Amino acid sequence: MSSIGAALLNSLRSVERPGDFCVGGTREIFMPTIDVDGVGRIAFPVQPIQAEQLVASAEAAPYGRGEATVVDRKVRRTWQVDSAKIRIGGRHWDKTLAGLVEDVALGLGVGEPVAADFYKLLVYDAGSFFVDHRDTEKVPGMFATMVLVLPSIHSGGELVVKHLGREVVFDVHPEEPSEVGFAAFYADCVHEVRPVQTGRRLTLVYNLRFVGRGRPLKAPDYRAEHGRVVELLRGWTSAEDEPDKLILPLEHVYTPAELSFSALKGADAGVASVLVKAATEADCDLHLALVSIEESGSAEHTGYYSRRRWSRDEEDDEQFEVAEVIDRALFLSEWRRPDGSEAG
Repeated sequence: MSSIGAALLNSLRSVERPGDFCVGGTREIFMPTIDVDGVGRIAFPVQPIQAEQLVASAEAAPYGRGEATVVDRKVRRTWQVDSAKIRIGGRHWDKTLAGLVEDVALGLGVGEPVAADFYKLLVYDAGSFFVDHRDTEKVPGMFATMVLVLPSIHSGGELVVKHLGREVVFDVHPEEPSEVGFAAFYADCVHEVRPVQTGRRLTLVYNLRFVGRGRPLKAPDYRAEHGRVVELLRGWTSAEDEPDKLILPLEHVYTPAELSFSALKGADAGVASVLVKAATEADCDLHLALVSIEESGSAEHTGYYSRRRWSRDEEDDEQFEVAEVIDRALFLSEWRRPDGSEAG
């Protein structure tokens, strides 16, 4: 491995824990039944008449300003329905929610048991928004917020999460009755909801907390690693005796179907979050790819035979072991860019 490649690996080894500050997407699930006092059972995708009934039974959502809780429609224009008025159930919902929470926790770099406490239902009608803010820790052990976007026809209302100079936009608009959008982020991350343009956006908000004794946990801070990696990559681009490509191996194995930056597991996700931003600043191209290794050479007979026999007409397979590798080739395939697109 080149000196730059070895130095990169050493720098990335100090990423103490996997995961990123936020995670999200769209998923097909067994939808829950949601009953709201005064409205009845919600149909999916949410119909305009039911959305109007929800707004009629809701109240203006407040926000925290210091130690006070206030309502200011210039800061937050959203309707909320208290959890006491809502019953969420369904034969598969407990299992579905537990699986989603487990996946979200892994994406955030948390390997400990996590519970999701339903907090409230929010309704964003046309013009609704919420400016930059941070969530308060509402219960002991809470470390993150999870938002489920219910199937409804609407535009706008993107969730934007910011942390240490990075910004991630979740633009999820599930319309199929069996799809839900989701996003989770650490409570100390600044985030906003952009104005809804048309229709109504409905979300279920959950507080994510550790099961048992709570402990503080904030979003990963990779600034030191980021600075070192940017410096190394810039040195690599100006060096004349370094290769044009560097391959940094990941810890997990991926199939072509699941190969994407958003699907990376464990420490791979933490390493990727550093490399994506650093490569952009250093003017380098970054890809995921599958590496296939082919080796050929000589083999020696071990003197042993396999007892496995496929038919009566077949002889026992002789056993060999590699004596010398004469030729070795590496092939890169299934190239993927950070935005999920295939490379040319």
